[in-house]
Amino acid sequence: MSVDSYLELFTTLFGWTFYGILWDVLVGTGIVFLPFLGILIDNWREPAEGGEFGTVTGLSLRRMEIELFIALLVVVLAGQPAELTALNAATLNYTPPPTLTNPNPISATVAASQSTYGTTGFTGSPETVNLPIWWYAVLAASSGINHAVIEGLPSAADMRTYEQQARLATIADPRLRQEVSQFFSECYIPARSKYQAEQPTSAAIAGLLATYGSGDPDWLGSHVYRETPGYYDMLRPSASVAGWAYIAARDTEYDPAEPPTWGKPYCNEWWADSSIGLRQKLVAEADLTSGGLSGLIVAIAPFLAGEKQYDAVARVVLTNAPPSWSNNDLSAYNTGTSGLISNVGQLVKGGLATGGVITASALFSVTMTVVLQGLPMVQAILLLGMYALLPMLVVLSRYSISMMMTGAMAIFTVKFWSVLWYLALWVDQNLILSNLRQPRRTRCQAHAPEHDHNQPLSGAAVIVERYDGLGGY
Repeated sequence: MSVDSYLELFTTLFGWTFYGILWDVLVGTGIVFLPFLGILIDNWREPAEGGEFGTVTGLSLRRMEIELFIALLVVVLAGQPAELTALNAATLNYTPPPTLTNPNPISATVAASQSTYGTTGFTGSPETVNLPIWWYAVLAASSGINHAVIEGLPSAADMRTYEQQARLATIADPRLRQEVSQFFSECYIPARSKYQAEQPTSAAIAGLLATYGSGDPDWLGSHVYRETPGYYDMLRPSASVAGWAYIAARDTEYDPAEPPTWGKPYCNEWWADSSIGLRQKLVAEADLTSGGLSGLIVAIAPFLAGEKQYDAVARVVLTNAPPSWSNNDLSAYNTGTSGLISNVGQLVKGGLATGGVITASALFSVTMTVVLQGLPMVQAILLLGMYALLPMLVVLSRYSISMMMTGAMAIFTVKFWSVLWYLALWVDQNLILSNLRQPRRTRCQAHAPEHDHNQPLSGAAVIVERYDGLGGY
């Protein structure tokens, strides 16, 4: 029999164990026989009070026979646990829905719970619990209907997992953070300033913007700056960069007789080198801090494999850990002193200053994640309470058929919540995808070529401009 959460593997066994204990107490104290006494008294009193003389005895006897038969039937079907319908721990299993991080999840059992349940909590669950025939049938039917409905629903993209993993991607290495800041001030700012001043409109640039999106010039790894002559191919840092070998033909400002420890690469190679390039370092840092984010991006959008994949991962990391100014022309708090530097600084940092939006979105994301993960736990605990208290309901209803139907509907309703949780997950994922289509324009983007927001974003922009418009530069 399948259940709907890791916790339910154990609450199901414990719930029906408590049912058996409570039923035995009611039997041992004789409380289970009180409803039969009530049936006898009522069927003697009511006909005697309202029946005609000579018919009372026959009417009382017939009513008594019917109600006693129904009561005994309810006791057999819905009261007394039966060995015929035993619930064995070995037959219980839970298979979580596939996720981006775990596309082929392992089915959890009581013996291998795939969680801390059963090892550090909810320990000592019985191997076999006897259930009344009726309630066993209700559980089996509810489980079958739930899984049939879920199998028929559209699959969820699990964008919440990606969104959470993307938030974890950051720059933990202070040396890499410093290198990013150096690239930001030595390469990106000069290239960005030149692009804004010249506003080039060549066919080559138009093609790059069509391929990588109109916001491509607004981040460090812009293909416009990388592939357009006069930008990253001509720019170099003012100081040497650790890890880059000195090349006499390139680093002509140094005396070949006394070469420096490190050289000064062109911004193009500094960013895109496949071994020690800055983008490669950012991708490695993302996989280290967020558990393989680059693989998740390809899982969501296979068409991003390759160049756009690396760009997307780098943009996510830079969004979470934006670079800071490192130019000596800037004063404290990254503000320019005056003139052009001040204007450029305020322009770029205005595009990065999204702290309020990021904080609000992160809070909502965490809240949604906690709710979606906590609801199955609430469901499992509620079912445990229902199973444990069913003997009281059976006895207090005086073994009525209506009680069996009411109890069955209650259990089925709570079990059916699993379908609602899946539906909520599906809606949540599609809301995230819908928000990806309408990214927030930053102040930097306001100066980029206009983008039609009625059209879906292309390439890396769809992945990077994540939930609530958290995106690049």
